[in-house]
Amino acid sequence: MRKRTTKSGITTYQVIVEEESSFANGKRKRYYKTIQGGKKQAEKVMRDMIHELETRTFVKDNRITVRDFMHQWLEIYVKNQLSPTTVQHYIDQTEKYIIPQFGDTCLQQLKNIDIQKWVFSLQKASPRTGKPLSPKTIKNIMLNLSAAMKKAVMLELIPKNPCDDLTLPKLEHYQPEMYSMEEVETLLQCARNTALYLPLMIEICLGLRRGELLALRWHHVDFQTGCLTVEENLVTVNNQTITKAPKTQSGRREIQIPGTLLRLLKNTKEERHAGQNDYIVCQEDGSPYKSDSFSMKFRRFLKANDLKHIRFHDLRHINATIMLSLGISPKVAQERLGHSSYQITMDIYSHVLKKVEQEAADKLDAALFEQNPA
Repeated sequence: MRKRTTKSGITTYQVIVEEESSFANGKRKRYYKTIQGGKKQAEKVMRDMIHELETRTFVKDNRITVRDFMHQWLEIYVKNQLSPTTVQHYIDQTEKYIIPQFGDTCLQQLKNIDIQKWVFSLQKASPRTGKPLSPKTIKNIMLNLSAAMKKAVMLELIPKNPCDDLTLPKLEHYQPEMYSMEEVETLLQCARNTALYLPLMIEICLGLRRGELLALRWHHVDFQTGCLTVEENLVTVNNQTITKAPKTQSGRREIQIPGTLLRLLKNTKEERHAGQNDYIVCQEDGSPYKSDSFSMKFRRFLKANDLKHIRFHDLRHINATIMLSLGISPKVAQERLGHSSYQITMDIYSHVLKKVEQEAADKLDAALFEQNPA
């Protein structure tokens, strides 16, 4: 341990700890830490270093900042392993939230308590937007940061993940807005003779995900068998539209098309100009929609026609609700919707099943006891 005094009068101690010989020639590794403070503090640092070496939790001093490490992590590990959309989400969260908060912090100085305080602050109204972040957004940011810190631990840059054991806000269970059959009819009536009529008909009849709908091309429709093949998902990355395969095998599926929709598709195909882009749902010039632009178009349509606000994705839930309410098997609904498991269908649409079960009980009661009441 060496005591030093700078020209400005600041006292520092350089703590030196030698590890037992780990080389064939008998040389020992030396580890250094320089601190400001008194001798007792330096002695404590030395004891901690010895303990960390013995328990293999010691990490060398380094000056890398959270900003530099996050950028390295994104470039080396994230971009080469994840899908373009996931990569873009990680980059957006890092640049918008993590770096403005911790970018200049030394990686080794990033503490659990600082991250926890930040989590609590994110739950309060933002000065910029006047609203707090949603629990889901906060969770996604922390998953991002935690994944990066896990890699930092593996690289022996920090001894433990500072994101472990954080208290996160409870996720809100989203209850989709539902339309009655009368509201669905009104929606379609308002959309008739507009560019939204075809995509709304497809969505209400088939319950596709937004990206699946926007990725549809004419070769996906078999007019002979009345079958639609879902095998692509259109997403927007860096303001560019790209198509990718579904995340799961169940996402790739074949769906039988109701007769009315099949006739609408056939008529639309015949009316399209030759040489126009192959996309079924497209803009006037035949180019595909960007996901957010399409959702915005739908919101404006609802507002212009004074219809109840719903998300476009809620039409997928409405399709499932109609199927289950009509007594269609939940297993069939699962396959048509492309859910990866039967349980997902059950969990999401349990409220519909309760209604169906009550109707079944009423029918059973009428069949058994209408003529001969107990």
